[in-house]
Amino acid sequence: MANHDAGYRMLFSDKRLVADLIRGFISESWVADLDLDSLEPVNASFVSERFEKRESDVIWRVRFRDHWLYLYLLIEFQSTVDRLMALRLMVYVGLLYQRLLSEKEIKESEMLPPVVPIVLYNGTRRWTAPRDVGELIADAGHEELTRYLPRLSYFLLEEHAQDLAALAGMHNLAAIVFRLEQCRSQEDIEAVFAELSEWASVEEHRETVLRIGRWLEAVAASGKRLIESPAQLQDFREYGAMLKETVEQWRKQAREEGLAEGMEKGIQKGLQQGMAKGRSEGEAEVLMRLLNKKFGTIPEEYGQRIREADQEQLLTWADRILTAESIEDVFRA
Repeated sequence: MANHDAGYRMLFSDKRLVADLIRGFISESWVADLDLDSLEPVNASFVSERFEKRESDVIWRVRFRDHWLYLYLLIEFQSTVDRLMALRLMVYVGLLYQRLLSEKEIKESEMLPPVVPIVLYNGTRRWTAPRDVGELIADAGHEELTRYLPRLSYFLLEEHAQDLAALAGMHNLAAIVFRLEQCRSQEDIEAVFAELSEWASVEEHRETVLRIGRWLEAVAASGKRLIESPAQLQDFREYGAMLKETVEQWRKQAREEGLAEGMEKGIQKGLQQGMAKGRSEGEAEVLMRLLNKKFGTIPEEYGQRIREADQEQLLTWADRILTAESIEDVFRA
């Protein structure tokens, strides 16, 4: 259970997957006003430090008109429905606001940013819990007292309640993940794998496909979920490994192309020193491109470090990108 939680957290720490989740599964008018290119991950460790250990919570922020909106994605894999989910989320949202204030990300004089709690439920039982915390509180017995009751609602996405035919008709990587969870035959697996291969053929999607491949490998290794038979277990294991190998090869090719470009700059200068600098410039360019695709906008402090780094340091940072969950992990000491 915990391993699967962590695997989903890894998946939905990917900007493309989160954008597809929002685009494909939240059919509300406010979504049209989001700038999904501005999605940025937010550190959720404050919840585990101050309340309880939640390895599967993921928080993003996104530009909504002229300000930030926060998306609190809580991934739920419990076999039983949590009746108190609305109360838990009210606490988590309160902790998020406290953290934003304590770290001066918003001023006490400013309005608090809106937060949309999203519950991604993977259980097979239908979700029956109240979706607003007000439904958990006893009737006060007096109309005037109702104004003092807290209110907080959450958006529920029941994965196994999604229609497979509708999912198959979506050009959406989050839909592919949900279809993988519901594969029940060899034909199902082959159909989804064929679509993933098409996605992987486009360079800008390769990092996301690689995440899905790593997730499939982890699922196959655990032998839990997705797995209906030994043959299916082997299918997932082999396909996860194949995806990883294929995308790694594409990344190597992109890096070599960057090196070649850097070498050309050096040759034009006609000096050996210029050639060495050209190689570093090529590697730095590829590293910046990969960081941008995985984490979005690169803070200037990291851009400066990349520009000043030698070739060996650039390679060290590039090797960390695959396993890093945040840009800080790449540049750790």
